[in-house]
Amino acid sequence: MTDSPAAAAPHHDDPHDHTGHDHPPTGADLVRDLVKGLSIQALLIPVLGVVLIIAILPFAPLTPLPLLLGIGLGAVQLISLVATSLFVARTRKQLAVNPGLLAVRSVVDELLRVAAVLLALLMWPADIQSHLGVWVGAGCALVWLILATAQTVTTRQQIARPGEWSKEAISTLLSQRVGARSTVVMRLLDVAGTVMFQVGATVLVVFSPVLVVGTAVLSIGIGLSTLVLHRRPPADRARSPWAYAPFGLGLLTLALAVMGLLAL
Repeated sequence: MTDSPAAAAPHHDDPHDHTGHDHPPTGADLVRDLVKGLSIQALLIPVLGVVLIIAILPFAPLTPLPLLLGIGLGAVQLISLVATSLFVARTRKQLAVNPGLLAVRSVVDELLRVAAVLLALLMWPADIQSHLGVWVGAGCALVWLILATAQTVTTRQQIARPGEWSKEAISTLLSQRVGARSTVVMRLLDVAGTVMFQVGATVLVVFSPVLVVGTAVLSIGIGLSTLVLHRRPPADRARSPWAYAPFGLGLLTLALAVMGLLAL
């Protein structure tokens, strides 16, 4: 006896039965996940700052003022970044992805680092040089941690608040199939990489100002990896090895600095 179509496929009678099927997140789902993820990120970034301070305590110099000098270094680097961004915005926006401009900015940042280190060595000659490098680098890293926290809080507020910016952002993420988890995780890795690079590069420059050539190359490498990543489709970025380059190069810089400290 031949089965009727209804008897042969009884589970397809209900058009709303989605059992066993995966469906992409809706805009509301993405907003909820992003707000939750950014809230966690806004807490974890300051935790990185606390961990950093605790980690450098064994290297405390005779005075904590080198930390303030490092904060000044980070502030000047930030001003340099803002000035460059304003220049690009008012002239040619294509320069924002120009490797030459990125290289110049990285070299300027590293020259500022050398200037801060030399100033620290002149102001506190009685302190151990490597200890000064750790604290100046940590102060610089704290500036970027504060900036990252402020950016995270601002982005969370803009996503949670209905408006043209949030609608466009969510629409872009949905169309490019970018998830909230990968967005938050990659940002945390970038911030951690920045912290490690700032501390490691400053310690290396303290060992010898000539090493600024190496730190500049590493800085340029981090910037170039970001440019390469942004040229890929957003959905493929989290799976690209370039996405982990800033973290990896930051870890490499810190590892070289630690090896130098252990060799003293």
